[in-house]
Parts: sequence; structure tokens; C-alpha cells
Amino acid sequence: KSAKKFNTIVLKGGSRNHIIALVLILAITTGVFAFAFNQINQVPQAEPDYGLTFSIVYAEQLGLDYQEVYKALVEDLGVSRVRLPIYWSEVESDPRNSNWEVYDWLFEYSENHNVELIPVVGSKVPRWPECFIPYWVEKLNTTYQHKELLKFMKYSVERYKDSESVIRWQVENEPFFPFGECPTVSSEQFQQRVELVRSLDDKPIQVTVSGEVGPWLDSAQAADVLGISMYRQTWNDLFGYFVYPISPEFYFFRAGLVAPYVDKVIVSELQAEPWFPEAIENRTPAKWYESFTAEMFQNNLDFAIQSGLSEAYLWGAEWWYFLLLNGEDRLWEKAKEINW
Repeated sequence: KSAKKFNTIVLKGGSRNHIIALVLILAITTGVFAFAFNQINQVPQAEPDYGLTFSIVYAEQLGLDYQEVYKALVEDLGVSRVRLPIYWSEVESDPRNSNWEVYDWLFEYSENHNVELIPVVGSKVPRWPECFIPYWVEKLNTTYQHKELLKFMKYSVERYKDSESVIRWQVENEPFFPFGECPTVSSEQFQQRVELVRSLDDKPIQVTVSGEVGPWLDSAQAADVLGISMYRQTWNDLFGYFVYPISPEFYFFRAGLVAPYVDKVIVSELQAEPWFPEAIENRTPAKWYESFTAEMFQNNLDFAIQSGLSEAYLWGAEWWYFLLLNGEDRLWEKAKEINW
């Protein structure tokens, strides 16, 4: 059941090949300004508040039990902050009968263990293929899809807004970044989604962007908190594994530019797993570990500290647990060292 899905997921790296040249230009240009800026205002080196993203879909694709994984993350690692995508396609797979059992459990467990949550609502939420639209909604035109999504978002927020665990809401995930199998969303539609959540709850709104490419300002203007991705190593067909030539100051400088529009800028996705260029079954867990080691994990943590941003949510916790169950515990042990 999961293998076919995962084959689609792990082949996503090639879709970013066309932006490498832009990254190089942007890195060089911004790096010059960041270097000059850093000579005047030293980037703070305080350790950020760490959290992680938890995906029930990814856990299932890895053949894991989501409750078992979540309990291990909280009780063994001590995780206390989680960004939690709410998958529309999972909750409303049947148009006549919504199923909230999974999320009711996650919210109740989080409340009982003092875990802070950032629920992500929308059609585009974390993990490939990025958009999770029920099959019966996909048959509708874009106007009616938008209306159905607003209904789902309204119900999601109303169901969980009184949870003591919820600290803010994230609306969509990198909504204007052209990545994933997603319909285009207009600025007007996105603004309506943000305004809907604001009308239902007074908690802050988080909006996310690609940290490496693309503009930040438009999204920042709609948000209280701007979340950025921070990827160090990706894959492309030309170079193979490729490390973005970007310094920590790059992110700090860009965060400074949008600071007048948001309360803070955070790292919403800090890479802590490999970028998969092929299906997972093509390599053993031991071989996959070589693509992202505990040393690389630590380097990314250090990089996040050097960026000077106040929060960092790690990406790949389900993968650490998958490796642990398959006899490779080094990423899990590295995660235990984090001050969650």
C-alpha cells in the first residue's frame, strides 16, 4: 500500500533543478550584503527553541504506527513543540463521514504531556505531494474547491482552538512556492484563508516560505510569524547531492529585512534527514544513513544557531525512528542530545 506512494515521494528532488542557478545568484548577492551587515550587527549565537514537524502520512509511508512514534518522540526524546499538519484528504476521505479520531488522539496526548502545537491547516501542508485534497473535491472546479476548503478549515480551527496545546496556527505551507502536485492558489484566496482563521481564534498566524529561494515579503505581510525552510543538502541530476552555497548570515539578513512586518522569523523546517533521490527500498537503512549522518545532523543544528533565529523545527523525526527500528540508532541518539 505504501510502497507506490513512497516511490513518488522520494523522487521529488529533481523538481528543484531549475532553481539552482537562481540560488547561486541569490546566495552571492545576499551574502555580500549579509557579510557587511554582520560586521555592524553581530549575529546572535543563542541556541534556538527546538521543535519538530510530525506527519502521520509520512509515518504511515514508512510503515510505522503513528502513536508509537509520537509517544517515543515525546517520552524518550523529550520533544515539547510540534508542528502538526492536519491532512484534509485523511480526515474527509469520505464526503459523508469525517474522521477525526487520529487528531483527537494527538491533541489529547499533547495536552496531557504539555506539548505545544502549531496545527497546519489548508490544502497544501507539509510532506510530499504537498497538497492533500480529497478525491471528491478534486472533481470540483477551483471556486468550489476553495469553498470546501474554507469549510474544512473552519471546522478544524473550531474543533481544536480551545486546546491548551495550541500556541498558533499555520495557514498553508509555502503556498506560493511552485513545488509539489498542487493547484495554483491566488493571493486573494490565500488571504481569505488567513482571515478566516483570524476570525475564529485570536492566536498568532504563521505563514511559511522557502528559505533558500523566492520572496519573503508578501507572505510576511499576512503573518504574525514567518517560518522559513533551511535545507543544506539536496539532490539534482546534474551534481548529485548538492549543498546550498548559503551562509547562516543569509537567513539572518533576510529576516532583518522583513522584521518590520512580523513579530518574529523562525526556522519552520530544518533539514534532519536525507534528500531521497530514489525509492527507499533501493538502499538498505545503513546505506541511507551515509546520505545523512549524525555529523551532518550536528552541522545543521550548528548552522541554525549561527543564523540567529529564535525557533527551529526539525524535519525528519519519523525517519530517525524508522532507522532506530532497523538497527541504526545514531540519528536518534543525536536527537536525544538536543535541549528540547
